[in-house]
Amino acid sequence: MVDAVLLEWEGVLADTCEARRDALLGALREEGVHFEPARFNECCAGFDVTTAAQIALREAGRDDVVLAELIAIRARRAFAERLGKGLTLRPGAVTFAERLSISARTAIVTSASRAETDFLLRLSGLEAAVTMVVSCDDVLEGAPSATSYRKALMQLSRVRPVRSERTIALVSTAHAIRAARAAGVRCVAAGLPAHVALEADGVIGSLADVTLDDIARAAGVETAEQRP
Repeated sequence: MVDAVLLEWEGVLADTCEARRDALLGALREEGVHFEPARFNECCAGFDVTTAAQIALREAGRDDVVLAELIAIRARRAFAERLGKGLTLRPGAVTFAERLSISARTAIVTSASRAETDFLLRLSGLEAAVTMVVSCDDVLEGAPSATSYRKALMQLSRVRPVRSERTIALVSTAHAIRAARAAGVRCVAAGLPAHVALEADGVIGSLADVTLDDIARAAGVETAEQRP
C-alpha cells in the first residue's frame, strides 16, 4: 500500500510553468541576458527561481550571485502579478487531490516559494487536501533536491511511519525525478516527453480519472487490490 504521495505544483497540479518561465526570461532580458524558451526549458525548468537565475547567468558567462538574486526578485514579482490574474489548474487536478487525500497522506514538495504555494492552495481551494508543504524556502540548497523529499518524509513520519519505498512523488521535470529518486522515493512523471519520463518509475498523461491505485501501479508499489 502507499504511505504518502508528494505532489509538485508546477506542471502537475497547475499550468504555471510557462508563466514562471516567461517571468524569469523577462527579468533576465532586463539585464541583457537573452535565452530562447527551449534552451531555458532544458537548463533551468523545474528549479527554484534563484537557482534557475544562477544557472542562466552561468550559461551566459555571468556567474554573479548578487545579480541572480536581483533577477529572482523581479521574476517573483512578475510571476505574482500573473497569478493575480487567475490560475489554470491541470484537468482533473482538484478532484484528484481531494480523492487522494482520503486514501493517503498528501504533501506538496515544490520548487515554488512558501508564499506562492500558500496563495496557490487558497486560490485552488485545496488547503484541506494537503497535510503539509515543503517549499524551496525550507531547504538550504536549490530545489528540487533530495533534501526536500527527505524533509517531507520526516515531517509526515511524526504522525506515523512513512516508508520511502512506499511513497510516491508525482513530478513534471527531470530534475525533480532525480531528486526524488535520490531520496529513495518512487517517482511518477506527469505529462513529460517519453525520453525524459524514462528516468521515472512510471508515467501518467493526465490527472483526469486517475486513482491512487493507478499511480501506485505506475510507480511499481503494491496496491490494495494486488494483495492476496
